[in-house]
Amino acid sequence: MPQIKLFPRIEEVFENPSEFHKIVFFPLLTVELSSINKGNGKVHFITLFGNGDPEVEILDSNFDYNFVKFQRVGDKYKFEGDFYQIPKFEKAIEWYKEAETIYKEHKDKYIVKTEFVKEEDQRRRKINFDYYYYIKGVINYWLTRDMYLETGKFIQGNSYSGGYSNHEREKYESLGDDHEYDFEYLQPILDYLEMDLESLDFIGNLTGYNYSELGEDKIFLFVDEKKNEVLQYFAWS
Repeated sequence: MPQIKLFPRIEEVFENPSEFHKIVFFPLLTVELSSINKGNGKVHFITLFGNGDPEVEILDSNFDYNFVKFQRVGDKYKFEGDFYQIPKFEKAIEWYKEAETIYKEHKDKYIVKTEFVKEEDQRRRKINFDYYYYIKGVINYWLTRDMYLETGKFIQGNSYSGGYSNHEREKYESLGDDHEYDFEYLQPILDYLEMDLESLDFIGNLTGYNYSELGEDKIFLFVDEKKNEVLQYFAWS
């Protein structure tokens, strides 16, 4: 049985996390590798804000629209990339502050569907779609997390704020299994990073969207033991 933890704290995932980390990295699931016969230590599935657009040029080899990689430092990660290369990062700094204030002052309005939530979403969307999308997604992540910790039921946050999709979600699709996946779009990433698929140990995959509206359709996680790195490959429908 896999030993897992949903919604680990940012301090449990990253070595010496800064304020920047919590703006773009949203921890989803921690896995104890020994429990799935994949070595020792822990790995973490993480949603990354700012990915998903292949048209945006990113000048950093640590991430792109469809991947991110981390150095492993014990049971934690170290991100060696440039935060300012993450699309919309500078705007997200202010958006995150607003999301924190809104959630602190109006969390009760998000737990039960209210007109306040609709009106605020509509107001932000008229101003800027990315602004609307980020704040809605971050609050959705917090809501999914907090209600899971309170109830023990893994239900997407929009069930509470929007009144739909109230079924329990799958925490992961696979962990430790040797499933055969078509990683057609992974090979160009490996070529770019000078990595070999044979040197990567496939840990598992999950649906990021189950955890947050910011989340990816699929997150595939690999460990490179020789380089002591973790690679996450993101896929969208």
